Amino acid sequence: MMAFDSVRRRSFLKAGAATGTVGLTGLAGCSGLTGGGTPELGLAFTVPVENFGSLFAIEEIRNELTNVGSEYELSVSRNESTPDSLNAMAAGEIDLALLSTVSYASAVTQEAVPGNISMVATDFWDAHPEWYGFTIFSRGDSDITEISDLEGKNVGVNAQGTGTHAVLRKAARQAGFEYGSDAQIVELPFPTFVSALKDGRIDAGIFPALFAVAARSEGFNEVYSSQDLWDEAYPFAFTVASNNSIDENSDAIAAWGEDLAELVEYSYNNRSRVVSLAAEYFELPEPVVDGFFLNHNDYFRQDISIDTERLQFAMDELVNLGFLEESFDVGEYSTNEFVPSN
Repeated sequence: MMAFDSVRRRSFLKAGAATGTVGLTGLAGCSGLTGGGTPELGLAFTVPVENFGSLFAIEEIRNELTNVGSEYELSVSRNESTPDSLNAMAAGEIDLALLSTVSYASAVTQEAVPGNISMVATDFWDAHPEWYGFTIFSRGDSDITEISDLEGKNVGVNAQGTGTHAVLRKAARQAGFEYGSDAQIVELPFPTFVSALKDGRIDAGIFPALFAVAARSEGFNEVYSSQDLWDEAYPFAFTVASNNSIDENSDAIAAWGEDLAELVEYSYNNRSRVVSLAAEYFELPEPVVDGFFLNHNDYFRQDISIDTERLQFAMDELVNLGFLEESFDVGEYSTNEFVPSN
């Protein structure tokens, strides 16, 4: 359906101002130096476009930013999952990675990366009252229209033990049933959800913003959304850095943080251009990208700083939902040092 595999492990390096060219590279060594002495950072993302950091891979957009190519060089790569990104960070192959609630919490508590990690920016929020929240859809001809109707059904998710799985479990517990006994989780790639619903492999599925475009176009039922579960928005996806990279290259990461703020502002101010460039680069149908990205079918993205109170709430909620054995002080594993204040 969507050509994600064609961009797997594709990595681009913006060359320094002296050459003015773009070269193809593999994953950057953690906190490496280029030949001219400019620090080099490696950034990994998982979902093209939906992870805002993926836009750093697009030369025409990157050229609009102030610091990349002068204060630091950047290589950008895609991994199939956040655990893959953490493995690459643990191996010293990347400095920055996109994670979500469960993967961040697991990485911190399990010390998955030597020296551990720190959250340095928020990528997007879930359950914002004016923006998209993760939504569970069923077929248009289905009688599944509310949470309680999911009892006894097969419900699709990309993987168990993820932030999206947490959205399913929270709703089930509110409705008084459990997956595994009263209903079943079916693990499938998000791009297959529409066909899986049509052919009956699943009765409902949780859709991120990118894939919800197709669900709406098919006339699927909206069973519930994150806004039905939480009273307030909470940060769901983030950029983290290895603490070793922060120790070795804090100035470069701060320059990247300034560029991230510029990237967000530029993207909203130049939406049509960014949508077209992103669709072309990631080989996605432009109507799909246009149908959700940077409009109210998208997540809330404008605040990239870290709200420690809401982040702490999200981590504590993962304990209540059984995804963590115990919570931790997020203030020790997050910092607003590297992104401009609002």
